[in-house]
Amino acid sequence: MDLSRSQPNSLDRHYVADLLTNLKAAILTEWEKLCRAQVAAAKEQSRTALRNSLPQFLDRLIETLHGSDPLTQAVTNSEVARAHAEDRANQSEYTLNEVLFEYHILRAVIIASVESLGAVDAISQKIIHEFIDRGISKAAVRFSELAMSRQTAQAKEIEEARLEALRASNAKSAFLANMSHELRTPLGAIMGFIDLLKDPVLAKDEFANYVSIIDRNSHHLLRIIDDILDTTKVESGKMLIENTDFSLIEFVADFSSLAGIKARENNLIFEFKADSLLPEFVRTDPTRLRQILSNVVGNAIKFTQKGRVELAVKYDENYLEFRVTDTGRGISKEQTEHLFHAFAQADSSYTRKFGGTGLGLLLTKKLSQALGGDFRLVESFPDKGSTFEVSIPVTLPAETKFLPIKKVRISQEDSIDPDQVDLKGLEVLLVEDSPDNQFLVQKMLGKTGARIAVANDGAAGMKLALDRRFDVILMDIQMPIMDGHEAVRGLRAKGYTGPIVALTAHAMKEERERAAQSGFSHFLTKPINKKSLTDLLGLLHSPLRLRL
Repeated sequence: MDLSRSQPNSLDRHYVADLLTNLKAAILTEWEKLCRAQVAAAKEQSRTALRNSLPQFLDRLIETLHGSDPLTQAVTNSEVARAHAEDRANQSEYTLNEVLFEYHILRAVIIASVESLGAVDAISQKIIHEFIDRGISKAAVRFSELAMSRQTAQAKEIEEARLEALRASNAKSAFLANMSHELRTPLGAIMGFIDLLKDPVLAKDEFANYVSIIDRNSHHLLRIIDDILDTTKVESGKMLIENTDFSLIEFVADFSSLAGIKARENNLIFEFKADSLLPEFVRTDPTRLRQILSNVVGNAIKFTQKGRVELAVKYDENYLEFRVTDTGRGISKEQTEHLFHAFAQADSSYTRKFGGTGLGLLLTKKLSQALGGDFRLVESFPDKGSTFEVSIPVTLPAETKFLPIKKVRISQEDSIDPDQVDLKGLEVLLVEDSPDNQFLVQKMLGKTGARIAVANDGAAGMKLALDRRFDVILMDIQMPIMDGHEAVRGLRAKGYTGPIVALTAHAMKEERERAAQSGFSHFLTKPINKKSLTDLLGLLHSPLRLRL
């Protein structure tokens, strides 16, 4: 259609409006082409996203040109520009200048299109410019409003994040200050009583008492470190769960026996009861379950000065529920709000009195959740006591029997003295770079009859193991020149088939698995426990062989 031939002798805005209706597709195509070439934010936009509400903007312009009072109608009809501005404001790549430039491109394309046909008169041109100017003004205002709102929201988020970081930093600083105290307290006792042991005229009973204090504080220090490491692993998602079938009956009997001994040491009564028939065997992670119960029952014993601690267990619809009730000091309503928060403790005065890092309850809850269950405070009354509940989902092996348990017998058997283990004739190679640990292991085995050779690093240990015959190798993991993993892989590659025991300060399951993959047959953690060491060597000295 040749629009130029059909134009009237006297141009008017209605004719221009009809022209724009017919030219709308061409105008938008040309506008899109120029925007992609000249506006950086428009280059990668899809056609729909780029045009957005521009087709409606053109429709409102055409409607305005047809209107009875176009300059007044331009005020209302140009409102559509606000929607276009809102879309652009939500795209971080757009700036205000780019949004306004898109409108200037549109103006240029519209004027050029109608002028090319000689069809624009002064009145129509004024209406077009007035409409686009109003659109630009409204787009600019709306874009600025949204940008300001976004900036305000971002500033608020940044401030909230700053305050949260400050609160976390303050909480961690308070925690680290308390942690420093907790670590230094047993460490100070250890160092102080070691210094007292140097007295050449120390009485025998005093010597025994000092050694007992050192031993107690050493184990306390190790528990603190374990709590810190376990909490870090759980919160980083690196805590591995190892579900296995085990005897629930034996588990609760062993645990209650040890808890009863601990309670009697504190002049408390410990009671165990089963509130239902219990499955003989269950499947979950027994190591983590023991850790959970040790934390809860241990806390109850620690914070109960007189009276009793009770552990009740029942099985209910594939869940084991453990309730721990004590007659201790209780917890106030205000303290319960922070009970399971990291770096928080119920009462710092009691923490100073009884010791603790503030991680025990948090760790217990995290471990319970890692097993698919939960840990909660059921009730607590100041100066009367508390009740906590642990619920853990379990699966039952086929044909598991349900048994009644009325009473748990606390074992009175004495453990075998490590010095009484007979290792006579056992040839041991100790591969360890620390002179102190070399001396320690030699003294631990000094009365057992074992013969010990020492190598200071993995390379020397590997050479010695291939040159001489040894019944067992005790191999440190981290050593200079050649570490334990490399040394044991080298020995296995050369056909060495004897038992090799990994000695490491890393107690995590991942380290145990890595040791097995390298070729270690057994695994002991540092600090080395004398009984664990002699028990393992005793088994290796007999025909029985245990695997890692």
